[in-house]
Amino acid sequence: MTQLILAYNFPAKHLAKLRMAAMKLGVKVRPVEKREYLQSLGSFAGSLGTFESVYDGENFPELMLVLCGFSQPMVNTFLSLLKASRLPAIALKAVLTETNQGWNSLELHEELQKEHEALKTGTPLHEQEPSE
Repeated sequence: MTQLILAYNFPAKHLAKLRMAAMKLGVKVRPVEKREYLQSLGSFAGSLGTFESVYDGENFPELMLVLCGFSQPMVNTFLSLLKASRLPAIALKAVLTETNQGWNSLELHEELQKEHEALKTGTPLHEQEPSE
């Protein structure tokens, strides 16, 4: 799997700072455009094929990052570099996994929003259903 950072909704000046941080790890940053939101996450990193479909729905406004092909030490190093870059806080971050590589950007965004809200409120992400 290609080592790559997928970046969503970054203005040009923030994208430049992100690229500088990524360059220190020898990793490229790939901005994902709204029209590409239906592509699987794995297709961006080369682990899954692509299909022709263009998204023309609503955009989400939050900054979002997906780290593809990163080891845990790389994730830790990148997060330190990100903090040092003085970018605004990026609440929605994920690592590409076997589980989420088939998701599209909208599905990942929805899941990360749920996780972020659960962290803020201190409630469990997936409440257990009562058994009968």
